[in-house]
Amino acid sequence: MRTVKVDTPSGQTWGVRVVWQPRWSALVRRFGAWRRKRKGEASSGNDLSGCGDLAGCGSGDGDLAAIVLGIVLFILGVLVFWFILLPLLLLIVDILVVVLLLLIAIPARVLFRRPWTVEAAYDDGQTEQIFSTDVVGWRRALETRDDIAAKLRQGYPAPIVGTLRTRLSGPPAQS
Repeated sequence: MRTVKVDTPSGQTWGVRVVWQPRWSALVRRFGAWRRKRKGEASSGNDLSGCGDLAGCGSGDGDLAAIVLGIVLFILGVLVFWFILLPLLLLIVDILVVVLLLLIAIPARVLFRRPWTVEAAYDDGQTEQIFSTDVVGWRRALETRDDIAAKLRQGYPAPIVGTLRTRLSGPPAQS
């Protein structure tokens, strides 16, 4: 969601936003998994050097040229399918699954009245402070975001609602 950047009178820059965090982090990790590098592919072991007991193998130049052309076209068709059509088809299926999940998840979130998280975050380069609160209703969450941003602009201290998380965001201290 859109982050509202706020400069306080003391010179701090806060970011206030409405966050939608899915409960299943595995679902979030799934997005983009199709981009993982494939492991080594085995090469095709087809050996077309011998004719075996086929009658008329290599009996005419036209037949041999037609066979070679057919094999080349078959290999070209397989390569186009494998490297262009199949990845495109999988990409379309992934996009459809994500859209379907969104079409199910957003109304379910609204109908079951799961709260939205409103965060106010400040990062000074060494530590990051995040104040968060849960608000039921999308409009109320946007109103709360705008209210917190307005109070920070006016110089009120950081909101003491909800929970406070502090993270170290700089490089680890050397001892």
